[in-house]
Amino acid sequence: MQKKFPRSYASLENIFKFTERFFDAENIGEAVRFPVHFVLEELFTNMVKYNPGNSNDIMLDVNRVQQNVTVSLTDFDVDSFDVTQERNVDVESPLKQRKVGGLGLHLIQKMVDSLEYNYSDRESNITFTKGLA
Repeated sequence: MQKKFPRSYASLENIFKFTERFFDAENIGEAVRFPVHFVLEELFTNMVKYNPGNSNDIMLDVNRVQQNVTVSLTDFDVDSFDVTQERNVDVESPLKQRKVGGLGLHLIQKMVDSLEYNYSDRESNITFTKGLA
């Protein structure tokens, strides 16, 4: 299933409705739904936050490939930002002592089974998979 969504935080509600229809049709359980929604929210909100002057919609593609859910987000007319690079994130210190930033990307790298980033001609594509097992 593929659909474009306006570059707005308000689009999250419709994104979740869209993915819920897919999950229901594919009979995918909550153990997969939660991490997929978490990762989608983190990636989509970063696309909105870090490209505020961009008015292009963001393409979402959700599929079941064998025993995996595969999700792709494509952003148009943007600078490169590789979400697959390791982030130096302090997860040991108390919250008040930590530097702000990077924790969301660190978490998504841990929550998915694969994470890929492709960039060409100012088009950014992030694809992740989450196993159904």
